[in-house]
Amino acid sequence: MDLRRKLARLRDAAAPPTADAPPVAEPAVAAEPAPDDLRARLKAVAARTKRKPAPDAPAAPVAQCAWPFTAHTENDGAVTHRALRTYDDDARHGRVALRRALDVAGSHAATLALDPALAGFEAGRALFLDTETTGLSGGTGTLAFLVGMAWFEGATLHLEQLLLADVEHEAPMLARVAARIAAAGALVTYNGRTFDLPLLRSRFVMARVAAPVEPPHLDLLHVARRIYGARVERCNLTTLERDVLGFERVGDIDGADIPERYQRFLREGDAARDAIVPVVEHNAWDLAALAALTGELGARLARTEAEGRFEANDLVGLARTTQRAGDADLAVLLATEAAAMGAARGESRVARDAHVLAARIHKRTRDPEAMRARLIDALAHAPDDPAVHLELAKSYERTAPDAARALAHALRAADAEEPELHARRIARLRRKVKLRKTEQLRLPGV
Repeated sequence: MDLRRKLARLRDAAAPPTADAPPVAEPAVAAEPAPDDLRARLKAVAARTKRKPAPDAPAAPVAQCAWPFTAHTENDGAVTHRALRTYDDDARHGRVALRRALDVAGSHAATLALDPALAGFEAGRALFLDTETTGLSGGTGTLAFLVGMAWFEGATLHLEQLLLADVEHEAPMLARVAARIAAAGALVTYNGRTFDLPLLRSRFVMARVAAPVEPPHLDLLHVARRIYGARVERCNLTTLERDVLGFERVGDIDGADIPERYQRFLREGDAARDAIVPVVEHNAWDLAALAALTGELGARLARTEAEGRFEANDLVGLARTTQRAGDADLAVLLATEAAAMGAARGESRVARDAHVLAARIHKRTRDPEAMRARLIDALAHAPDDPAVHLELAKSYERTAPDAARALAHALRAADAEEPELHARRIARLRRKVKLRKTEQLRLPGV
């Protein structure tokens, strides 16, 4: 409706009734609205119009559920607030089944984390843990006001969330967390080694709760950075959910808003429950993602059927991880697969990186011929790469030896080393080539 028609309707509403219209009850004094009042009414109409969502762009639904917590009175009279839920045996987080975590072998967990202490890892005895806190500083004033814990019983994932509804009852909540940690065979977190566990240790001390002996710890943040870091935009859990697991959060709360929502809950109590429910759902999503990501990573390393998205770059990252863990044979195999995948998809840079990685592994295992073969394969995808030419020049000079080939590659490696060092290399190789030609001329019959 245009502005003229809105003005006409407002004037009609303010005008006295006509003779044809039935009389209506009205105040003793009926006056036409003042100009300022008319402007205010027009602004109100315009504001109402702007607030209406466009019909072709519906608002995203917000994750909501009923208040999930039940109050439990402990032996000392303190109260803990607990929420429990279970996921069906066939539950998935995106494309990946949660129960796939149960297939991860201890040796694979140790390789992924580069931690031999995880060689005995069993997901069926692991505790998946995530906290929501009043800040990111991690100092003594930071509280873990929501602690989420998940574990498998059979193929069913059980989830327990503890809410600190009253800061005076922090100790019994922490005591329950400590008992869960102490009973676990392993911990699985995302950045828990740097943030969640140090924070909980600090709170155990402040609340005078006996700290548990911590089991081996699989921190998936460090694993994900090594494997997915070259591909994903940001290596946070929500990005991996979208780009690896195929799960898109709808209506998720921004992590920066979580502390303010808890402060509001403390001020307003039950009236502010709606501010906490999205935080609870956010925490539950994190825990489900931990289980699914554990299974996805284990399947990729085991080279069994996997369900998430996996790119050639990820395969290179996995090859580097296995190489660092000391399994050179598997690392070369994974690098070879990564090179083939990259070549098939037209990703020349990834194919080059995979071949160079395989060449470095052969160099460490003292197989110069295999190393040179992989570097030549790398040149098929990056023919002008000075770093690859330099490695070939070094290898041909030192281990072949073949000064002519070394010189040919060195001449194309100027950008890969310091000018002075490069000039000395060229001069030295030219002398060797000249000397070699002189020796050939002295042979009988030449």
